[in-house]
Amino acid sequence: MPQNTADPQTGRAAVTDEPAVLAAIGRSHESWLSAEAIAGETGLPLERVRTVLDTTAEDVIVAQAGRPGGPVRYSTREHYRETAGLLRRYFDALVSS
Repeated sequence: MPQNTADPQTGRAAVTDEPAVLAAIGRSHESWLSAEAIAGETGLPLERVRTVLDTTAEDVIVAQAGRPGGPVRYSTREHYRETAGLLRRYFDALVSS
């Protein structure tokens, strides 16, 4: 769910934190990362990471939890293409449709 970015402080934080969040995703060997993993990698508070993930819609893609109660996972289109093989991407597309 996108968060309300009407608060100027929240909007500024999302803009300044976005490069760090996207870089953390890009450095990972995993195709998908939870918000918690990204927060740990960047050193940013979890809520600020979630704000970036929720407001960077054109760059960030979302995978629902693989198991009930599991975390939502995030990647970028470019990172997903680089780390997931063709068969994996095909299977993911079947599962998500």
